[in-house]
Amino acid sequence: MAVAALLLAVSLAACGGGDDSSSTVGEAAAREQAVGNSSVGASSNGASKKEGGEEKPGGEGEGSSNFVPKQHKDSGGGSEQFKVKGGDNSVQEFGEEADAPELDAAAVALHNFLDARAEGDWATACSYMSNAVVDSFEKLAAQAKQIGDKSCAGILEKLTNPAAKDSMKAEAAQANVGSLRIEGEQAFLIYTGIDGTVLAMPMANEDSDWKVASLAGTPLS
Repeated sequence: MAVAALLLAVSLAACGGGDDSSSTVGEAAAREQAVGNSSVGASSNGASKKEGGEEKPGGEGEGSSNFVPKQHKDSGGGSEQFKVKGGDNSVQEFGEEADAPELDAAAVALHNFLDARAEGDWATACSYMSNAVVDSFEKLAAQAKQIGDKSCAGILEKLTNPAAKDSMKAEAAQANVGSLRIEGEQAFLIYTGIDGTVLAMPMANEDSDWKVASLAGTPLS
């Protein structure tokens, strides 16, 4: 089932997924290079949290003070529109459909992650990633001699193919969120991207903030 495969990917990321950390980092790099060919797009109000009267980009992470959230417009409509007749609809039927505020909050996290990554603002991108993904990055990097900067920002930059910059910008601009399926603290944000590809991004709710739980959405069609 698609849900099982996606959740397994998240679990492997959280655990480090094996003894050969260098090869795992390499696999993550290969996956990240493929992100440039994926499609995403969505809408959100680009909202940020206020702390002490100062705007801070989402969640508990420490992002760049130079990052300015962009305005996006998502179509919404729920997961029914993404169901495939006779296909595997386990993601589309996962948990329950979120209400509008939850959908908007999760969409903001995805959009800001994609926008920050497209701009090369690695620290801000990391602030929208789940603790499990960030922790797995840092644990793997601690054992990978070829990585100098072992912070999340340094690792994310290392894993990102510079040649994919244009694709990442297109992905960030076109991402259009249609549904959030929630079960407990886990969820899947379903959206369309480049060339109308339907993708699912695993999400994690951490202290009432939605964070992306993967480096890229997984195609559902």
